[in-house]
Amino acid sequence: MTERTSDDSHTYRRETERIVNEIAQGLRTLDAGVGWFSDLAPSRRQAVLQEVAGYAMQAHITAADQRGLPARISGTGATARRPCVRPSRGPRRSRR
Repeated sequence: MTERTSDDSHTYRRETERIVNEIAQGLRTLDAGVGWFSDLAPSRRQAVLQEVAGYAMQAHITAADQRGLPARISGTGATARRPCVRPSRGPRRSRR
């Protein structure tokens, strides 16, 4: 097994930066991004997730940004009443 050089690491970071920016700008579909991510080695996936987490921290996401996110990700649109469903933690209890 060979070790990655700092040039390889820089190349990977630049590729991740480009792809994440293309997805954010709508130049690349989320499905295409998921396909790219799925093709990465597990160690590379972890590095990408760490990099994306850094981007999110720098973006200073507001509560207003978060409210619209489920609709954007799910593709249901802004007019959907419930764009996502919260998973339950067990059987439903009836209210009496």
